[in-house]
Amino acid sequence: PSTRRPAAIAERCGATRELGGMHFSQSVPAGRKLAAGMGAEAAATLLSLLGPREGGVRQALGGSAPCAADCCAAVVECNATAQAICKARCAGRWDTPWFDVVLARVGALGAPSREAATEAPFFQADRNHIVIIGAMAGLVPAITDGYAFSFQTRFTNLVDQLVWNAFASNSERLQALLFGDATHRGVEPLVRSGQTSTDAKVVTAIHAIAAALPFFLPEAAGAFCAAPAPCFLLRPTIGLEPGLTAKCGSPLDGYPGVPMAEFDPEGGEWAVFPPEKAECLVAWHAEDAPGPSGLGQVVAFQLLWHRLRDGWNSMGLDGGCEGGPAYCLPYAEGRPQYNPQVGDCLEEELPASRL
Repeated sequence: PSTRRPAAIAERCGATRELGGMHFSQSVPAGRKLAAGMGAEAAATLLSLLGPREGGVRQALGGSAPCAADCCAAVVECNATAQAICKARCAGRWDTPWFDVVLARVGALGAPSREAATEAPFFQADRNHIVIIGAMAGLVPAITDGYAFSFQTRFTNLVDQLVWNAFASNSERLQALLFGDATHRGVEPLVRSGQTSTDAKVVTAIHAIAAALPFFLPEAAGAFCAAPAPCFLLRPTIGLEPGLTAKCGSPLDGYPGVPMAEFDPEGGEWAVFPPEKAECLVAWHAEDAPGPSGLGQVVAFQLLWHRLRDGWNSMGLDGGCEGGPAYCLPYAEGRPQYNPQVGDCLEEELPASRL
């Protein structure tokens, strides 16, 4: 019944799984012991991301409608002139580009017709929802088709962090979350744009995902934001901007070093993003790229610095592997600790008969 409290639901769930033969009797209390405190810890982390707040989660997130949300959003499709007017209303650099949201609901969400797309439940999806859905649609095939579940979880978690940190950077009080912070609590974003609209949050998120793609899921770069995905309108840069790396270096500077997984999590050493990098990123954004594309690059750079050192060997170089891409495979374990392209064997002169 809907009136059951969570504790009662958990008790009943464990009992019915045991009665159904899916668990041994000892596994139910063992599972509860294993998961003890996880819910409270997750809640504490979430609340830390909301920052100083009054009211609930919805107020902290501060959602807003896309620019020109009602422009040409009816059952009857607008003509080209009317659509051009809608597009002109969303020409600001922090705006989500205008597109026919009704048509997008039909294509992306499977609404059977334009008429159905203006009714429940489809009408609840605005352009920002469609942009995020379109971006994820470009990533999911590469994630699900090429990797086991544990890797899928890592990729989706990384994308979620990029999106969240982009949101935090376009808010007054939301906090960013950086992998490797020993406290597992929110931290102040490197940059706050002064923007708070959902448009700014989503546009920045698309640029952040695009900037990070070559470092963790390069095979999805072609499909991400390719036409007809709505984020194709943003034309994000895939990878880090040359101007950024020329000025501030790369997240790979000093990599692999000591993977974060080998640090003492109580010491907090692994949570320290280099101060000189932080200062450079802030200055680059302010001076060279003050819009959402530059902010997305900053968000990606900082998070990549942490995630490239998370012990997953995402670049194939952990442990000092120097054997090149044929030997130093991303995400693989048991790296060869030598370079097969140098050594005494290469100096050997083979008889012509063996060539």
